[in-house]
Amino acid sequence: MITALRTVWTHGPSRAVALTFGLVNVFVGSWFARIPEVQTTLELSEATLGLVLLAMPLGTLLVTPVSAWIVPRWGAGPVTFGTGLAQGLPFLLLPFTDRPLHLAGILLGVGALNGTLNVSMNARANAVEEGRNVPIMSTCHGFYSIGGMIGAGVGSAAASISLSFAWHFVVLVGVGAAVVLFHRAAFLGGPTTREAGRIFAVPPPALAGIAALLFCVLFAEGAVSNWSAVYLRKGLGASAGVAGLGYAAFSGAMAVGRLYGDRILERFETRRVMQAGAALGAMGLGMGVLIAHPVSGIAGFFVQGLGFAVLVPVLYRTAARTPGLAPGASLAAVASAGYVGIASGPPLLGLVADTLGLSAAMGVVAILAGMVSLAAGPILQRPSVSS
Repeated sequence: MITALRTVWTHGPSRAVALTFGLVNVFVGSWFARIPEVQTTLELSEATLGLVLLAMPLGTLLVTPVSAWIVPRWGAGPVTFGTGLAQGLPFLLLPFTDRPLHLAGILLGVGALNGTLNVSMNARANAVEEGRNVPIMSTCHGFYSIGGMIGAGVGSAAASISLSFAWHFVVLVGVGAAVVLFHRAAFLGGPTTREAGRIFAVPPPALAGIAALLFCVLFAEGAVSNWSAVYLRKGLGASAGVAGLGYAAFSGAMAVGRLYGDRILERFETRRVMQAGAALGAMGLGMGVLIAHPVSGIAGFFVQGLGFAVLVPVLYRTAARTPGLAPGASLAAVASAGYVGIASGPPLLGLVADTLGLSAAMGVVAILAGMVSLAAGPILQRPSVSS
């Protein structure tokens, strides 16, 4: 793990893109930890909350085809720099939200910025990785998970002391902008390849299996991020300060797994790592649901995080290296399917929670993780999608 951190930290372009991965999830993790407060303030049912939460992935999904055109033409570094600066701005409107429609509009803006940034920073990480001939993709995603852990911790602490949304996100926006500006030269220099990309990000046949796997994985991840705090708070009776720790545990475990991920993938076959990781995630979440206690719930999210750690980095890396496609276009094509998974997760789980309870909704996620484990082997052993 120390080696992975040193490999990224001592190289300017690598450090810049890794920190961007982290900042994305600092903002989002802080928001996830404070969802129960917003639900209570706006008096939203689980089903209504699920529909409102749909706005963020919907914004991401809508902008992804445009990202497939922008990133190859403008360059991943400049696009990452610009969207990295702007990513936190919509959160500054949270203090003025007094109805579900307003909240949905804010989350739509957050999703649009994050969608562009997600494509550009993954393309940037792939370019830096290939330029150095040193694997950094899993480590960059490790920084993403570290950011989620920090963000959830900050959000939980803010909730426990009743810190206003205004102060909470003003500080985060200021810190995030400072980090991005400090690394301006690293974003605008280094690998700057620009390519012609497709404006419509529809997964081609070679990427169909990868897209399906990413749909399921991000559906499951989105369930944890959007519903873990609500599940712990309302389903298992955790306090406001504890409820955000489920996502913190998930992100922390993913960070550890991802910092070791590049070395693991050098030693073991990709499809076997995918199968084992998804199975571990299903088992951890399933046991947490069966025991039904705040401690077991947090532990279950931790185990799921360990299992899911390298799944998304593997799928993004495989997509970016598909022959005959520009990395930005192939990443956007696969990401489109992933965002459909994220988008469909909150409302579907909200309906399940309203009908059968929050524990049943988490059980659905555990089953989906098991399906990923079964499908990963046949899909990733195909020559066209092997990494």
